[in-house]
Amino acid sequence: MSRKRSPRGRAPGRGVRRLWLLPDQGGDEPFIDVQEDGHGTLNVQVDRDGRHDRFRFEVTAQQIAAAERSPLRCWAVYVVLFGELAVFHADAVPARPPGKCRRVIDMILGGADSQVEQYLTMTNKRFRGGLRDSLATLCQVDLTRSRDREAFEKRLWFGAEPSIVSDAERARRAQEAERRAAARATAVRQALEPYDDALLMAEHDDAVRRVIDLLGSNPVISEFEVGAPAHHDRYLTFGSGGEIMLRDGVVTAVLFHVRPGETAPSGFTGLGTLIPGLSRDASKSQVEEALGKPITGRTGPSSTHSIGHGFVKVFYDGWAPKDEPGHLKLIQMTAEDTYAGTDPADERCPGCAGTLIRAASAPGGVDVDATIAVLRAGVAVGRLRRAHNRVALDDMLRLHGSGLMERVETRLRCTICHRNIFFALHRDADPTFEYVSLDDASRRTPERVPPVEQWGDAARIAREAQRPERIATDGNSWVLYAVGEQLFLNARCWYSAVDGSRLIRMDAAETRQYERDGEAYLSRLQEAINRTWTSSEDPWRSRDLTLSGMSDEEAIEASLAAAQEDQA
Repeated sequence: MSRKRSPRGRAPGRGVRRLWLLPDQGGDEPFIDVQEDGHGTLNVQVDRDGRHDRFRFEVTAQQIAAAERSPLRCWAVYVVLFGELAVFHADAVPARPPGKCRRVIDMILGGADSQVEQYLTMTNKRFRGGLRDSLATLCQVDLTRSRDREAFEKRLWFGAEPSIVSDAERARRAQEAERRAAARATAVRQALEPYDDALLMAEHDDAVRRVIDLLGSNPVISEFEVGAPAHHDRYLTFGSGGEIMLRDGVVTAVLFHVRPGETAPSGFTGLGTLIPGLSRDASKSQVEEALGKPITGRTGPSSTHSIGHGFVKVFYDGWAPKDEPGHLKLIQMTAEDTYAGTDPADERCPGCAGTLIRAASAPGGVDVDATIAVLRAGVAVGRLRRAHNRVALDDMLRLHGSGLMERVETRLRCTICHRNIFFALHRDADPTFEYVSLDDASRRTPERVPPVEQWGDAARIAREAQRPERIATDGNSWVLYAVGEQLFLNARCWYSAVDGSRLIRMDAAETRQYERDGEAYLSRLQEAINRTWTSSEDPWRSRDLTLSGMSDEEAIEASLAAAQEDQA
């Protein structure tokens, strides 16, 4: 392993194949001779000060397999042989004897990625100069990446790159990377162009007919009405795994179902033609390599990419790790960015589809009583959540009948597709039922609800009197509620960038302390709750009344109702 090249070593024997540790094979580079039974011998020659030492290490079939799978592990073994055994400088002595080197090699070829990373991190700075040639060679190889290596290789390359790559070579590589990215973007845009052209076009248009020809023939056609006033949706589902979605006669989306389904038992098999370089088991990083970086500022199990005049949205089955293959589920093309609007693919959501009940004899074709009953059932089972700043479902009919409000509107959110549903009863118009994006929902100001005494019956007025009343707050860290003589405290909690709260019912001693010291005591109580919020032995955890999807007032009411049931 001297700096000068020596003649190529003796050829392997019959029935033996040779595995070189580095891509620049031959000469005095280390190699593994693999026998027919899968076992082998790691060979390395050290030439130093006129001395020629040859070392041999026996390796198992599992270690050879690890070396063949990972060029980085091969290079790590080279680091051991070169840096620890041979040592580059002529006046240095071997850092480790062969026996200790053998133990490190066993760790590299049989240990976890984190162990290899730790070893190379410690040795990189020490042997950077001697390893620069092999690192330069290795960096020309297209390595198979893993989640644990990306950050480490960036650190490793940052330390060695300036010493082995000139400014001119660095500029040439950057230009080549830009050229490849531009060529890839052009190829993807050209492959998707027929589908992009069909968006927002009528079904009989030539561009749409071309897409139908590309996806197959004899599609399964399904049609239904969405919302009120109603939109007519028409789906053309092909056995190839493709699907065209039209609303009111215009194409809104083209879908490619990667996963097998009822109409496409094999899933969409033409993915490599649709998006050059992409396979069905592609990871998130490979999707980004094919489509470019996604639009930033998005979170969730999907990514949106701007392609041509439209958008490509890629769905995964949950929060898939970036480099883990096999999570790709659906690819969708739309003319509009669905982040700012509702997603066409959500129209068949099992959580909120079918919640609008139609009746031909009812105003606007909406059976209001039946729709309220279905929405109430969805809330009860957790498929829907009601927005607490809107009219409750149980109050809609009575408020509408009073004529006091122009628009009696409730808002619910689907827990599966996360769409916002606005169901409204109008004074001088038919009922409306809309699916609204989060952006649009936040811009809608609810109409003020008149006092319950003006429209509620005796039972409703009595129930309102028993609702929790917010009686005090410091505006930031705590809120105090009262129901009769009982007090409830919402104490805000935070740790670093994570925050939450504890909603507790104050006991008799805490209530007496509050009556004596006032709001200063509530601030001290909040501080005490916050101190142990993240502790596994948090004494306040068992007293927390917080319930997912409920406001503080609703959680308090649920707690009081449960207490009454226990007493009964």
